[in-house]
Amino acid sequence: MSIVLSHNTAKAVYQAARSVSTKDIESCSPVAIYGSCPTGTLLGAAAEWLTKHDVARDASESLEVVVFDRRNARYAMDCRCHVSSKRFSCSRFMELEDNIYIVGVELCALQAATYLPFRELVEYYFELCGAYSLGTGSSSSYTERFPLTSTERLKQFFNSVTRCDGLALARKAIQCVRDGCRSPMETAFVMMLTLPKSEGGLGIKGIETDYEVKVTAAAKNLTRRKKFFMDAYLKRSRTDIEYNGFYHDAEENRAIDEERKNALASMGYGIITVSRYSFMHASPFVRVMEAIQRKEGIRPSRLPKDFQIMQEDLRLFVLRRFIEEKKRIQEELRQEAEEGQRIGLEKAMLEGITLDDPTINEAPAIDDMQTVEPDSPLFDQTSSLTPEGRVFGTGNQAS
Repeated sequence: MSIVLSHNTAKAVYQAARSVSTKDIESCSPVAIYGSCPTGTLLGAAAEWLTKHDVARDASESLEVVVFDRRNARYAMDCRCHVSSKRFSCSRFMELEDNIYIVGVELCALQAATYLPFRELVEYYFELCGAYSLGTGSSSSYTERFPLTSTERLKQFFNSVTRCDGLALARKAIQCVRDGCRSPMETAFVMMLTLPKSEGGLGIKGIETDYEVKVTAAAKNLTRRKKFFMDAYLKRSRTDIEYNGFYHDAEENRAIDEERKNALASMGYGIITVSRYSFMHASPFVRVMEAIQRKEGIRPSRLPKDFQIMQEDLRLFVLRRFIEEKKRIQEELRQEAEEGQRIGLEKAMLEGITLDDPTINEAPAIDDMQTVEPDSPLFDQTSSLTPEGRVFGTGNQAS
């Protein structure tokens, strides 16, 4: 007897920090795969394996498994059993431990097309082909790791399969995906460029991520680097799209960015920089996207009606985790401020100051307020620290 983990359970395994991606893949026994039968004992052993390997799942969540013979199907609260009439090569499965198997990454990706909406499917494929894992929660935090597969391997697998549930959607989704994104924020922005115009994206096909460019002889005196990696390279317009998180705010990193910009410009590349602030706010983001449209020769007349509404809807989708994280932090800060006010009031009461004390409303002396006249020469210039100059982000999102 054996058990084959599939669908959401397999997806959770591949998204776990302690992924099985480094495990050697050997062709499994056809008897073990196609004769699988999820008994209570095997379900318990599989649940124990998931816990041991830190695979996040709700304790009340059923394990999802696949069988290839309806007679072996199990219908119980602790098991969601999928019956497949389609048989795949045994190389599309992997053994986790004795009698416990899992569908391979590419087959797991195909299964995801049967239950994920299009945008979420594209996002998931980016994760599989990228150098990070989001995990199964709604947090914006992520874990760095090696890519689990590639767009080429997914395309080859999808094209080798016929008459299968989710196949059409999987083939459509993989066309929007690129290899090598290093963070969820990079994926979010690239999705804005590659998704079809009908989804709010720009539908750009000639784009590569993590694109390597060697420094030419003409630019070697402008940089210490031998090569650069572009977050997103637009082939048609020879434009480097760079996403800048908090990492780029440090003075040393700003100098490196400037050096890079000068070198690439001398080599004939255009550069568009996208800050976290401009991505997180609607108006600056529209201006960034219009700059990219002009570079790529995308005419406004060729865009769908109400395109900006669709584009904003897509922006809110790809940033939903970060927006919720920002709201959560703001709420925590608000609660801390309220708690600080409460503690301050209690302290004042303990020190003998009461709300009906007439001295509580007395204005402090001028010197105590550190008042400066408006025409003071010390303040006769405009500050360069404007809200537009601020960038919001996490330290581990580097470009």
